[in-house]
Amino acid sequence: MKKQKTIIAILVVVAIIVVAVVLFLVYRDISAKNQLTEEINSLSEDNINMEIKTTGQYGIVEKLVKEDFKTYYDSIKALRENYDEVANIKALNIENYKNDGPEFNTTLETLNTIKTEDQNLIATLNDLIDETKIDEKANNNGLKDKYKQEYKDILEQIKLAEGVNKIKETDAKFDGYLNSLIDVLTYMKDNKDVWFIENDTLKSNSQTFIDEYNQKVEQTNIEL
Repeated sequence: MKKQKTIIAILVVVAIIVVAVVLFLVYRDISAKNQLTEEINSLSEDNINMEIKTTGQYGIVEKLVKEDFKTYYDSIKALRENYDEVANIKALNIENYKNDGPEFNTTLETLNTIKTEDQNLIATLNDLIDETKIDEKANNNGLKDKYKQEYKDILEQIKLAEGVNKIKETDAKFDGYLNSLIDVLTYMKDNKDVWFIENDTLKSNSQTFIDEYNQKVEQTNIEL
């Protein structure tokens, strides 16, 4: 009888320990999730603290989300810099015609470089919202299914895909503008023998050239 009571006592103690451990793990999980939520809510373009505050699987989720945030805003910043650089070039300005024409090697090289950079930045942004890439990144970082879904849910909550798609809409207009500038300068380069600058004015003895030039310039009037 005494032995039986001892066994029961041991089982009770074990049960209490198991319950205590489970409660601790649940509490720790909830605490980590709350801390993660606080960290995510504090993120902004001007405030991306890459220090990981949570631990375990939530720590991995925090790391991935913060990396995505940083990539997103770094890409936006680089795109803005490209937009500003193109505006500052003043490719169709008469001074540029005088200084870099008739070949426009410097201007065309710069514009084509920006175009390539722009395409790479958009590709980077696309990767952020591509399901295959998201799964690959989660798997490579050892996220378990539950936390992989947590990661995806956060990306949806912060409307990352919506933000990327809006950027792509704007950038499509910029890309069209960039292509139209390249088209004008390439046309002028290919017809360098039929135009000249006189009294700070573009002139040509070929009406065909003038008509085609004006038409191409008109196509650069894209509202960005």
